[in-house]
Amino acid sequence: MTKQNESKTRHNVIIDMNDFILEYAARRLGNKNDLAETVYNAAKNDLKGLDTLFNDQGEAREHVYTAVAEGFISDDQPALDQAQAKQAADKMAVEAMAYLGSHLSDFDRWKNN
Repeated sequence: MTKQNESKTRHNVIIDMNDFILEYAARRLGNKNDLAETVYNAAKNDLKGLDTLFNDQGEAREHVYTAVAEGFISDDQPALDQAQAKQAADKMAVEAMAYLGSHLSDFDRWKNN
C-alpha cells in the first residue's frame, strides 16, 4: 500500500471509529443535537471519560472505539507484537478523539440527517 493510500485508509478508519462511537452514544443517550460535543467533552482529556459517560465499564471505549483501531493496526502493521499493537491502537484512538473534537459540527450534522 502506498503512503498516500495508507494515510487515506487511516483517515477513513478514524471517521469510522467516530461514527461507531456516535451510534453507540445515540443508543445510550438519545440522538441529541450536540451528541458529538457531549462525547468529545467526556473523552477529550482521557478516553476513560467514555466509561463514565456511558456507565458501561469500558464497553464502548474498548469494544466499539479502540477495537476498530486495533483491527486496522493488526492489518496495517502485522509485525507488531500484541503490546505494541495495543499501544498503537490506543494512540490512534486518542488521535480519533482529537479529530472528532475538530469536526464536531460535521459529525453532529451527519448524525442529524
